[in-house]
Amino acid sequence: MSTPDRQELINNAVAFLADPKTQASPVTQRIQFLEAKGLSPQEIDLAMKQAAFAGSSRVQYANQYSPNPYAVAPLPRQRWDWRDYFITAVVSGAVTYSAVTLFKKYLLPHLQPPTSTAYEEDRDALTAQFDAAEALLKEIQNETAAVRAAVEEQKDRIDQTTEDVKAVVVELRDGESKTRDEMREIREEVNNIREMLPKMIEKNKESQNQSLAELQQELKSLKALLLSRAPTSATSTPSSPLPLLGRPSIPAWQLATSPQPGGNETSVSTSASSSSTTPFASNTNGKGKEAE
Repeated sequence: MSTPDRQELINNAVAFLADPKTQASPVTQRIQFLEAKGLSPQEIDLAMKQAAFAGSSRVQYANQYSPNPYAVAPLPRQRWDWRDYFITAVVSGAVTYSAVTLFKKYLLPHLQPPTSTAYEEDRDALTAQFDAAEALLKEIQNETAAVRAAVEEQKDRIDQTTEDVKAVVVELRDGESKTRDEMREIREEVNNIREMLPKMIEKNKESQNQSLAELQQELKSLKALLLSRAPTSATSTPSSPLPLLGRPSIPAWQLATSPQPGGNETSVSTSASSSSTTPFASNTNGKGKEAE
């Protein structure tokens, strides 16, 4: 079912197709015009049928009610006089003049070849552009060469710095390995000393004990000797002091037979002999007092 708007379009199309002026045009143009107006093919067919029906009914009505039963003859074509030709010539001349003027003003400059002056100007402009481009290219080449030289110099510096760093790293590694070896040797020496120190102390203690035992034995023998000499010296010279009481010492044969294992033991035995001299003297003095 068609809407009122579509029905109005169909009515307008029927009126358009029923117009005698429109019927003089080809059918394809009329169909294209109706399609441009927005009508569908079904609506166009319906409009054409209604227009044909309306045209046939109008012809029948005209034939029935026309007072003249003969068809109306077309009017003869009017012939042109000189005024029509004059107007046509004036209009044609004006149109032609306008067309020529527009052609010369807008199209001819683009169609004509350029003059020699224009060629020279274009050549000079192109030459100037080429010169500027060449100068710019030379400047770019110079800058590129400078940058390349700077990059090469920087590369050499970086290579030299890298070599120096490598040498320093090698030296550091060598020094570290040497330090590690030295620390290992020192650690081994410390461990050896730590292991040997108790043995040396024990050996030194044994030698000291042996020296002290020998000194005690010698002191006992000297004491017995002094005691055996004391009565005889007291009866002969009661007022004279004992000659041996001034500086007691160890006999030479005892010093020759004493063991000397090392510098430390020698110093220990020497200190032991010097320390043993004092009690010997005190004992002698004590015995002297007893002798008195």
